[in-house]
Amino acid sequence: MKFSLALFASLVAVVTAASNTATCGNTVYKSDALDKAADASCSMVKKGTSVGTNRYPHQYKNLEKFKLSGLTGPFYEFPILSNGQVYSGGSPGADRIITTQDCKQAGVLTHQGASGNAFRECSVKTSAAAPVVDAQLAFMSCFTMTIFALAL
Repeated sequence: MKFSLALFASLVAVVTAASNTATCGNTVYKSDALDKAADASCSMVKKGTSVGTNRYPHQYKNLEKFKLSGLTGPFYEFPILSNGQVYSGGSPGADRIITTQDCKQAGVLTHQGASGNAFRECSVKTSAAAPVVDAQLAFMSCFTMTIFALAL
């Protein structure tokens, strides 16, 4: 009985992960694409490197005065590609992920429908957190509870 209780308790080691999607014009970006672009941008900001003739990521000055998730800058813009790849040079397309210097995602912007070189905000939706089993956490919980149950 004690072992069964320990095993059951260990299976409750679940983590939740929110999922974002961004819609820029007719293009929908899933969390994976947003995260890949943000991670690449963050890595380059930390290393002081850039890609492409426009040298992405580069500082985004927020001349449009977007709220950007209530975060403060400095902000960096980096292209998001509709093919799911991470931008590595060439045409950056119209859509950008905006991140902070400390790697927080601040927003998703597009040049589509904006005048000149200005931006418009993309529609970002956050879905309910989906349960995800963290294997390492589940194992450690199971191991600890098993040792505890056997000791009793």
